[in-house]
Order: sequence, then C-alpha cells, then structure tokens
Amino acid sequence: MSLKSAHTGKVGKAFKNARILRSMTIEEASHQTLINIEYVKAIESGDYAVFPARMFAVKYFEKYAKFLNLDIGFFDIYNADVVATADKELQSDLPDPSFLKKNLIYIFCMCFFLLLLIFFIFNDTDDLEKMPETQSKESTIQPLVTESKIKEVINQDINSIHDEINNFFIQDKLDSVQLDVNVDSLEPEA
Repeated sequence: MSLKSAHTGKVGKAFKNARILRSMTIEEASHQTLINIEYVKAIESGDYAVFPARMFAVKYFEKYAKFLNLDIGFFDIYNADVVATADKELQSDLPDPSFLKKNLIYIFCMCFFLLLLIFFIFNDTDDLEKMPETQSKESTIQPLVTESKIKEVINQDINSIHDEINNFFIQDKLDSVQLDVNVDSLEPEA
C-alpha cells in the first residue's frame, strides 16, 4: 500500500531542502534527532508506508519539523477524504487537458468559416464584373479632366516665367536709363 501523494511529496521536498541548507546528510540528521534513518527518508520522500501506524508518522514528522525549524502541518495521508480533497485542489490548479477535445468541433468550424470569409473577400465575383465597367467610364472621363488640368497648370507656369523675364528686362532697362554719366573735362584724352 502506497501512502504517498503529490502534497506529501511537496512537503518532503521542503524537509529535504531545509536539511541540505544546514549542510547535513540524512545520516547526520537521523543521528542528531534519534529518528530511524528509514523514517527520515520516508518523511523526505513523502511516502509514509514505512511507518507502522498513523501515530508514529505524525510524531516523527513533528519531531523532524521541530529539529529543522519548519512550521509545516502534517498532511493526513491516512484520511481518504483529506487526500481526495487535496487531489481535487491539485487538479483544479492544472489546465484542463480535454479542452481541445471538447471544443474540437467548434474550433474546426471557426477555422472553416474564417477560410470561407477570406476566400470571399479576395474573390468577390460581383466586384470583378463591375470593375471593367467602372474602369472604362473612369478611363474616358479622367484623361479629359487630367489633360485640361495639365494644360492649365502648364499655361500658368509659362505665364509666370514670362512675367519674371519681363520684370528682369524692365529692371535692367531702368538701371541703364538712370545711369548718370559725368565726364570730367580735366582728364587728358588719350
């Protein structure tokens, strides 16, 4: 008969870690506490099958916990109700492994509808049929509109360049007209 559970295994690890932190071997702990080495091993492994009765397991557990200065209560592995409750708590902490199995049909349906949606978005036949009609209408109207806009912009640019050139020549002409030349008569002519 096995008197070990996941909970007693965790408690046993706590005992083992506390003993290792004190740099003690199992033999040294057994000798100092005057507890049989097999009982110390059983407490650290979490398997209480080696104890002759529940009372022995509880008393040696408390004695070893006091020696290592651990504040851990005895998990009553001998009581089936306590073990069942602890197992349920452990199972509730773990994720449900059957979630995927239970919801496989829903997941498959969602993926199928998602693929259909993607297919119809990219391959909508109505849009493909309407597309050449709208493109042909736009292609006849748009060149006329853009051609007239281009001509208008070009004419504006040409006019602005003409204005700049004319302003430059007028300014240059004014500069030459305002030039006042005085000839000094005292200079010898060469």
